[in-house]
Amino acid sequence: MKIHRYFFWIEDNFIEIYKDGKLERYDGEDRTYINNLENFWKKWESNSRIMLSDEKIDFTFLVDEKTDRENLLNSIEKYSYEIDLSPEFSSEDLKKILDIKNIKKVIFNYNNEEITIAKTEEKYMETEFEDELTKIFILGNNINEDILKEISNQRVEKKEKKDYKLGRLGSYFKKKEKNRER
Repeated sequence: MKIHRYFFWIEDNFIEIYKDGKLERYDGEDRTYINNLENFWKKWESNSRIMLSDEKIDFTFLVDEKTDRENLLNSIEKYSYEIDLSPEFSSEDLKKILDIKNIKKVIFNYNNEEITIAKTEEKYMETEFEDELTKIFILGNNINEDILKEISNQRVEKKEKKDYKLGRLGSYFKKKEKNRER
């Protein structure tokens, strides 16, 4: 039995979908989600090509306050299963998402526990609550219980600039651009 891990980021009625824990953009359904979950799941099923009889799905959602969380969880009930063989959604997974989305400061809520996380140069740190910050709820059946405790002090991944050598055509246009600036 194959288990697919899906991560959904829902904010301002826009959805980003990542598949199988790789945190790669999964295109196709993001424009169909505008407060109509029934149509979204129909479109998602046809695009994902998952055979529900042979394969299982592990969902994790990060949603803002505007999202109807109860309706969202009820809408995925037909995909739920008893045995869980996939790894938990962890603080490391959450850190990767924060790095990708480049979020500086946010309030996370999981199991009615809240924590404000701020990104510094070196790591993510717990900080003071601020009312105007975005509040993100973490939802799913397979989430590490200590995710909010463990996200503090996670190291920030530094994005290294790749050095590349310009080809002849590239250097020609670069010289031309420099001459134009003079």
